[in-house]
Amino acid sequence: MKFLALAFFILFFGATSPLNAQHLDQMTKQLYQPSAFKKDIDLVQTTLKREHPNLYLYISKKKLDYKFDSLRKTIVKPLTPIALYVKLLHVISSIGDGHLKIELDHAKLTPQDIAILKKPLLQHPIYQFEYYVTGNRLFIAKNISADPAILKGTEILSINSVSAARLIDSLNGYITADGYNTTFKRYLMNHSGLFAERYRFLFPDNKRLDISLKSSGNPREIKLEAQQKKGFDSTGVAMLPSTEYRRLTVDSNIAYIKLRHFNIGPEYAGYQDIFADIEKRKLKTLVIDLRGNPGGNLVWPARFYSHLIDSPRYFYRLPEEIKKQKQLYNNQKIRVWVDKISGSAFELIMPHQFTFKGKVYVLIDGGTFSAGSLLAANLKTLKNVTFVGEETGGSKNVWTALTLKSLTLPASQLLLRYGTLPAFFGDLTSIDGRGLMPDVPVTYQMEDYLSVRDLELDWVLKDIEKNISGR
Repeated sequence: MKFLALAFFILFFGATSPLNAQHLDQMTKQLYQPSAFKKDIDLVQTTLKREHPNLYLYISKKKLDYKFDSLRKTIVKPLTPIALYVKLLHVISSIGDGHLKIELDHAKLTPQDIAILKKPLLQHPIYQFEYYVTGNRLFIAKNISADPAILKGTEILSINSVSAARLIDSLNGYITADGYNTTFKRYLMNHSGLFAERYRFLFPDNKRLDISLKSSGNPREIKLEAQQKKGFDSTGVAMLPSTEYRRLTVDSNIAYIKLRHFNIGPEYAGYQDIFADIEKRKLKTLVIDLRGNPGGNLVWPARFYSHLIDSPRYFYRLPEEIKKQKQLYNNQKIRVWVDKISGSAFELIMPHQFTFKGKVYVLIDGGTFSAGSLLAANLKTLKNVTFVGEETGGSKNVWTALTLKSLTLPASQLLLRYGTLPAFFGDLTSIDGRGLMPDVPVTYQMEDYLSVRDLELDWVLKDIEKNISGR
């Protein structure tokens, strides 16, 4: 399926592929003694205790220690690294840090590994549909099974007698996110194939799925058998440009800027030409689309921000501001960091020559994460800005990233990736573990998804028209 990343196929291919691979065989077939994996778990726990500054912001030390202790007790027989991966992922996700990950080391893939991923392999039946999650309901977004009578938009009531609501709740426990946020998890299920992938984590050995469906009010039972499908080939997939700029219509004075991500190389000239054109055309309204923006290099959102401010501003909370926040400053790691860093270490963002001063609408959703959510939090402080959509996937107030480290676990060869520096912004009087909330909440139903409607942009255009009519 087009949205499945290469890594998704790595995780369980070994149980079905008759060909030889190297690193993949080690990860999916080779068994390791409990003592070796318990040492890996110990290393994860001690490393996070030593280096993660916000480890106990959303979960108590007592509760997290209990989860690690319980994990160790479940390992009583030899396991594969993939089995440990699944167990560790469930503990890691409880910490409430969307940047904290346990994953496979793709750098270790050999040419034989890559070749096997491009050959036909026996797929788990769950991959015969693409899925759409809304609330606690599950729908078929695309049918690629052998039964063409199953229509797009059909609701899945249960899989192997487990209700869709229960499945969604369980799978959420295997996706990392900031704080208590749920929109980021749902976004990944709907746009990154994580519903199917996480389902396979929990039920890797299913050869057949008994699925209860409902379409047009009529229930139906189907059985899905595993079938031959071609593996995902990641070559030749072109990434969309990081930035899209256009007028919404040829004759309109509405500028639209889509910021897809901030993983931008140093050769990028920046946003100067865009805002110069906006100024030249005297466009009065600006729509900034941050939906699905996962973040990237923090230099770029700060530069974009410089085109929207009329006085110098900081992109983060300064140390003296953090000292006033008891919940943060009582954390010893944060206190040490705050006390040794000075305000001069923070770059003061100066207004750019081309600065937009008109009405701004910002579109956000659960995919607005990391640097994307930090830009949204900064934009929230400006006047004449309206946020439309849903709660951002990235925390509004606090997240941990900036300097990212990785650690290879000796026995399993899994990678632990974690941030070591906290970033603070927003209302520091309330560290609630939630994203930035929209001024105008927008909720999609399955019918909207099937119709490929853009409800956020629809609302913006209606609001602009209403304001014009009002004047």
